[in-house]
Amino acid sequence: IKLDRLVCLRYILTMKMIKRESKVREKILETASDLFYTQGYHVTGINEIIEKSCVAKATFYSHFPSKEDLCLSYIHTMNLRDIELIMNELKRRKSPYKRFMASIEVLKPLMLSTQFKGCRFLNIVPEIKDPKNPIRKEGILHFEAFRPILRDLSQELIDSDSKKFNHLNSKKLADDYLTIQMGAIALCEIYHDIWPVDQAIDFVKRLIKK
Repeated sequence: IKLDRLVCLRYILTMKMIKRESKVREKILETASDLFYTQGYHVTGINEIIEKSCVAKATFYSHFPSKEDLCLSYIHTMNLRDIELIMNELKRRKSPYKRFMASIEVLKPLMLSTQFKGCRFLNIVPEIKDPKNPIRKEGILHFEAFRPILRDLSQELIDSDSKKFNHLNSKKLADDYLTIQMGAIALCEIYHDIWPVDQAIDFVKRLIKK
């Protein structure tokens, strides 16, 4: 019985340690995410992240061996978050047309909530010039994960009314759609205004009409 209690105690202590370590990692990642997004990858230094995370340098390196590893975790986490966001929005919408329009219509509240800071991935990928760099590759994966979703939405729209949308090609429509969205986000950041999203929404509506 005493041995069982000792095993249980060790298990409890281990789980508490894992939970505490997880919280520390999340704090570092949260701090880095904010800094990478607001001021950029190259400008943000490890010492600044450590200071604002309120962790020891050894603690930081025990979770992230390098700034590159931290950035890869940041991009991966944000990618999952954004995909989850759009999938949840799609679940709320009932018709193929409303689901198709969802990915561009969510840009308006997003741009306003971030004060026109733009797309995390659109901001960080151009900072990394080497096409073979893991950060650049991971950033591009965000768009490669998003494209199939847009293709599925485009095909669903076409199938919903083959007579009305038979002039459309789902692959081309999806790529046009992605280009329009990224252009709108970039212009919102440049002009610090929401009008590019409004223009993009109107353009997409015209794009799918004969």
